[in-house]
Amino acid sequence: MNKSPRVLVLVDWIPQDDDSLLNSLRNSSLDCDFIGIDYPISKRTTLKKIFSYWPRCLWVSIKAFRRRHDYDYVISWQQIMGIFLGFIKLIAFSDSPKVFVLNATIVERKNPLLEKLRRRFVSASLKKVNHISFLSYDYMRFMQERFQLSETQLVHLKQPATFEKNPDFSGFKPDSYLYSVGLSYRDFPTLMAAARKCPKHFVLATTDAFLQGLTIPDNVTVYRNTFGNAANELMKQSAAVIFPLERTSSPAGETTLVNAMFYGKPVITTKTIITQEYIQDGQNGFLVPYQNADAIVDAIHALFSDLDKANQIGRRARQSALENHTMEIYTKKIFDVIEKHRQETGT
Repeated sequence: MNKSPRVLVLVDWIPQDDDSLLNSLRNSSLDCDFIGIDYPISKRTTLKKIFSYWPRCLWVSIKAFRRRHDYDYVISWQQIMGIFLGFIKLIAFSDSPKVFVLNATIVERKNPLLEKLRRRFVSASLKKVNHISFLSYDYMRFMQERFQLSETQLVHLKQPATFEKNPDFSGFKPDSYLYSVGLSYRDFPTLMAAARKCPKHFVLATTDAFLQGLTIPDNVTVYRNTFGNAANELMKQSAAVIFPLERTSSPAGETTLVNAMFYGKPVITTKTIITQEYIQDGQNGFLVPYQNADAIVDAIHALFSDLDKANQIGRRARQSALENHTMEIYTKKIFDVIEKHRQETGT
C-alpha cells in the first residue's frame, strides 16, 4: 500500500482545527502540516506589504526549504511564498522540495523598469516550481506564454469557496439592499456612478483607503473594516451582489464571486478573463462592460422587473458553485496532480 504524500502547506493566516482548506486536503488523503503567518488582509497597504508582509512570507519560505527532506511536496496557497521558495531552490541548486503554487495571479506593474526586473525574478523562480494553478483556462494560457511555462507545470483550478462549510441557500431578496464588498482592484467610482442613477439602497463593505476622493451618494451605506463572518452575513441578507472591477486581464474578485454564487445571489460584475469563465451572462449572473455604470443599472432593472427570472439566476448560480467551486473538488484535483506526478516519477 502506498504511503500518503507528506505535504507542507504555506498560508498567510493561522490555521484552526476547522480550517476548510486543511480539512479538505487531509480528507483527500494528503498527510498535511501547515505553516502560517497572522497578517489580516486589512493591513496590506503597499508599504506594509513591502516592509512587513513580504519579509514574513520570505521567512516562511526559508523555513519550508529547511524542512525540504521531511515532505514530498510544499503547497503554497499564497503565491509569493511559492515564488520565494522557487528562487531559494534556484540559488541553492536544489530540486527539492517539490513546489505547488496555488491561484497564481501575477499582475503587471505600471513602472516599466520595475516590471521588467520583477518579471525576470518571477520567471527565474517559476522554473523551480513544479506545478502552478490558475483560476481560468484563458489566464493560464496567457501566463504560459508570458513566462514560458511547460505543460507539466500548468494546472487549471477554479476558485473554491472558503467557507468552513457550504452555506445554506439564501437567494434573491427583492426587498433587501444591493451589496458590494472588497478591497483591491474594485472599481468603486463606477459603482458610485451606478448608485446615483438607481434609487435602490446599496451597502458597501470596504475600508476608507479604497474610498479616497469619492463622494458617497445618500443611498449608499458604507460598512468600514467589516470582514469575515460579518461581511458574509451582509452578503447573505442582500438582494444581489454587485462589484465592478478595475482590471480585466488578470484575476480579481473571484472569492466574492464564488461566495455570492454559493448563497444563490444574482451577481453583477465586470466581464474579465476570470468572470467570463464562471458566469454565463443572463443565466447565472450578469457580465457588464468595463467602467459602464449604465450597464450595471440596466442589469439591476432586469433583476427587479422579473422576480422569477432573478430567482432562477440565483438558483443557477448556486448550482454552478456546487458543481465547480467546492473546496472538496479543489483539493481532490490537487491530490490527483500530486499523485500523478508521484506515479510518473516513481517517488
